[in-house]
Amino acid sequence: MWNLVKLFLVEEIRLRRSFSSSLSMIIFPEVTLMGALAGYIFLPQLVGSFTYDQIHMAILGSLFMFGVSMGGIAFLGKDFIERSLGPVTMIAASISYHPVDEKKMYLSYFLHDLVFYLFLILLPMTGGLLLGTIIRPMPVDRFLIITAAQWSTFLMGLSLSMLVSSLINNPKRRLLLLVPISILPLVAIQVLTSDVQGFIPGMLAVTSDSWPWAILTVLLTMIYVTLGVLAFDGSEIGYKRGVPGSYKKMLSFARIIYPRDTISRSLFAREMIGLIRGRAYVRIGFSLFFPLLVMTGMVGLISGMEGIPVTFNLTFFAVMVSFFAMSTYAHLSNIDFLEFDQTIPIDTPKLIKVKVRVYLLLSLPMAIAFLVIMSIIMGDMEGLLYGLPLVLVAVPYMGYVTAYLTGLWTNSLLFDPSVFLKYIIFTVLPLMFSTILSLMMVEMFLESIIGIAVILAMGIAAIKIISGSIDRRWKNMVLSSTGIGFRD
Repeated sequence: MWNLVKLFLVEEIRLRRSFSSSLSMIIFPEVTLMGALAGYIFLPQLVGSFTYDQIHMAILGSLFMFGVSMGGIAFLGKDFIERSLGPVTMIAASISYHPVDEKKMYLSYFLHDLVFYLFLILLPMTGGLLLGTIIRPMPVDRFLIITAAQWSTFLMGLSLSMLVSSLINNPKRRLLLLVPISILPLVAIQVLTSDVQGFIPGMLAVTSDSWPWAILTVLLTMIYVTLGVLAFDGSEIGYKRGVPGSYKKMLSFARIIYPRDTISRSLFAREMIGLIRGRAYVRIGFSLFFPLLVMTGMVGLISGMEGIPVTFNLTFFAVMVSFFAMSTYAHLSNIDFLEFDQTIPIDTPKLIKVKVRVYLLLSLPMAIAFLVIMSIIMGDMEGLLYGLPLVLVAVPYMGYVTAYLTGLWTNSLLFDPSVFLKYIIFTVLPLMFSTILSLMMVEMFLESIIGIAVILAMGIAAIKIISGSIDRRWKNMVLSSTGIGFRD
């Protein structure tokens, strides 16, 4: 078991080093450590604007959502086996030809995630907090319970996401009915305790200095992992009526998207057929909607806390769905064995642009549908007047920025500090400003609308500029799944 976990870790490190450097893997934890240190030292200054409960909720909520996102995007160790052995033979890349039980493979990959993020995020965060106690002392029992709450909350999010991934990808489609039930324990704790913070039990541990809530979070993590292993079935889904999807029909549809570019038309048709035959659209839909579902529950949680001075409106959800739409492109850039594309007359920029088109075709309808559903639930149909334009610009903008910065290697390059810093500047900052403006709409409506309009205009201009820069950035990059030493 642990030898398999070690194999995954070695491959994880090799992939990230191949795209950046060994130094870059050290910088990310260092930034996390320094952020935690600075946050704790200057915590008294923040209390003037926020309460301790609100600050802890922001930290634990972020860790929970990060765990949910990583568990959903980083699905199964099979991808690493294929990347490592694919150049040798595709038969060797198949799990069914390895003397490793698939459920053991699944559990090993979860343990790999646990160890990897332990060193990448959790230990540096705890180290920063520990260093901060030298300047601002904290009781040992309080330090331990905060640490336990943070670690267990992240792992609960990771395990919950992996469980839902397992249910969604199981050939027995009736197991999909269990997906909504997976968050019932969190809702039950919230109801039984009559405390909106119960949706994240680690929060109850922090606010009440009570170890049982941290222990309960660990137990939920173990239950989610156990159920995920039992429900996991990596076998291919059989079809009684042949292979679905007609390449000829899809090629005709692709002619609408690419009326003159025959090569891009063929690539587009191939991408769509691959999504249909592999049912990757199920996983893509999960990676977008499940974090949004959890986030919606957390927004309801936060809204129920006392002293919250903001109102979450439809524009806020437009910003959130635009941010999570990035996961769609991450999936599209992670489903191909790029070495095969070296045998056909295409280059990296052309394939990237085709994937952006597929990304837009998938993510825009899902984002609009989510926004319409939320407008009905919230009884705010007028909010669509502001939310829809934001989605129609922000979703393409997120796709083009992600494609420009990470190409076909999103899940690897986002951990390169130089790329990650640019990604934060060009995506998180505009979305953060849009979020702030959306929360200000109640008291400063006209100013907020003008601010959002300016951001939309800048986004449209940026899309035009970035789309024309993809060729220049990626023209010399070889199509390789394993990486060839990209340097930003």
